[in-house]
Amino acid sequence: MTRRAAASALVLAWLAGCTLDAFLYHPVRVDGYDFDGIDPNIDGDLTDPHPSIIGPDLRIEGFADAEGDTIHYVYAENPGARSTIFYSHGNSLHIGRYWDRVERMWSLGYNVLIYDYPGYGRSEGSPDERSVFASARAALAALATMPGVDPGRIYFVGYSLGGAPTFELATDTETTGIVPRAILTEAAFCSVETLLQDATFLDVPASFVAANRLDNCAKIGRVPEGVEVVILHGADDTFVRPLHARRLADRARAPFDLVWAEGADHTDVPLVLGDAYDRLFLRHLPP
Repeated sequence: MTRRAAASALVLAWLAGCTLDAFLYHPVRVDGYDFDGIDPNIDGDLTDPHPSIIGPDLRIEGFADAEGDTIHYVYAENPGARSTIFYSHGNSLHIGRYWDRVERMWSLGYNVLIYDYPGYGRSEGSPDERSVFASARAALAALATMPGVDPGRIYFVGYSLGGAPTFELATDTETTGIVPRAILTEAAFCSVETLLQDATFLDVPASFVAANRLDNCAKIGRVPEGVEVVILHGADDTFVRPLHARRLADRARAPFDLVWAEGADHTDVPLVLGDAYDRLFLRHLPP
């Protein structure tokens, strides 16, 4: 959404007595995925549709109860892997759009679990802040039961909207019982309030037009002591602008690393960085 469009939507929402929460989520429902064929539902930003490099004997699809919503997840086991990535995806479509990112992380030597928020893909319900966080907790609980997973070697990785459940889980370790070894977010925002203010040039509180807070900036400083946080952001991101990464870094406590992908926008950081993207994972999230 451009700033002009966001400002117009804000005014229209206020006049109509509505909220802008719907702009945060763009779910698409599907009946299933053909991971081993050419499925148009499995089409990401990094590759063209293709049979998955992760074979059927290494995939576990399952469902978990998330406070009344049944959510869908896919676990990709990497035989011999010591570490596991818990991946929270962006706000568009469903698992299929992000499967090529799962494949890339898996190819580096990790087990990977990806899940869909309520209303996305094969998950039931509708997305909002509460239900998204509930789906993340349910998927993380399911991950702990998967073959090859060492609960002491789990990394949290979140892309865009996925930064919100990533920071929520990282600050709720008493409930989940899992402390991540490290966290990496890509193109994450500071908060819904910051998104609104940046998009509209208006100094308005999020409560003016949105019930969702998704306040990552408030949570990043409460990540457990000693857990490294890596903030990766495209220097040319026009959707979630670089100021969000700077504000997250301002509120983080050591150890953390702010990494700029020069020349990258919101969706193409892995493509622009190339092999440096892989090295970043291997350095900060040792498999």
